[in-house]
Amino acid sequence: MDNLLARRLSDFTRHGVAVAYALLALLVIAAFVYDPGLASWRWIHAQLQIAAFIGIIAIGQTMVILIGQIDLSVPWNLTFSALVMATLSSDGYSVWLAMGAALLCGLVIGAINAVGVAVFRLHSLVWTLGMNALLQGASLVYTNAQPPKSDVPAVVREMAVGNIFGIPAAALIWALLAVFTVVVLRRSRFGRYLYAIGNNETALFVSGVDSRKVVLGAFMVSGFGAALAGILLTGYASQTYLGMGNDYLLIPIAAVIIGGTNVMGGSGGYVGTIAGALIVVILQSLLSTAQIGQAGKDVVFGVIILALVLLYAREARPTD
Repeated sequence: MDNLLARRLSDFTRHGVAVAYALLALLVIAAFVYDPGLASWRWIHAQLQIAAFIGIIAIGQTMVILIGQIDLSVPWNLTFSALVMATLSSDGYSVWLAMGAALLCGLVIGAINAVGVAVFRLHSLVWTLGMNALLQGASLVYTNAQPPKSDVPAVVREMAVGNIFGIPAAALIWALLAVFTVVVLRRSRFGRYLYAIGNNETALFVSGVDSRKVVLGAFMVSGFGAALAGILLTGYASQTYLGMGNDYLLIPIAAVIIGGTNVMGGSGGYVGTIAGALIVVILQSLLSTAQIGQAGKDVVFGVIILALVLLYAREARPTD
């Protein structure tokens, strides 16, 4: 019986992408059955728009998790980058300069995370959580603990809530980044090295590859994704506010894990994460429709993450 259970769990983790898309289909059907009013383009449009924000953050989280690490600095990286963009724009600087500065902030934060993990060999959970706290304090200092400026450029609003041929512009941005990410993971050396680190970093180092550069790339992508999501969320809400990234700590991680990426590193990919992002958004919508509060939503996603982590850990242990 134990061997049969082990084989079933192994099949689940190996076919995580197929399971994710099957779950997505079932969840959509369940949503339409639960509330037939949801079966409309308006509802689908809203889900795609929100999923885009999660999916963009999850690009970097997928890469970071593939190397067996995690990035918990996303919430205040997102917030701080958005504050920089909004402040510079309000002060009269070009919108492109403001967005470039915000994205640069994300890249620098990602690089600092990589230094802590790859150079000082500190656990990413501790280092990035500390970075998140540091950025929270920096955001308060940057704004003098006052309500942030909310002069949001029109182009940022269009990127977040605009439509192109009826499709959310944010979803199209996500689609372009998703295609690029899948190609990088499947066709580039960088992608192969990400998987190699997750499986055996020592072997990669012995083969002559500087794994620190790969870790740097993964965390910088994560930082860039958080900053870009901050810009888009600013356009979506037409304002910046302290703590605007607080809801994006667990959700992107849940999307990655639900999509079949092993939290221990070394297996998975972004194709599954796309399904994971849509699943968590639809699940949030259903929970909201059922009038489940934020605390209840956090419990649901926490249980999902813990359950899948246990499954992957069981898969990682040798079986008889």
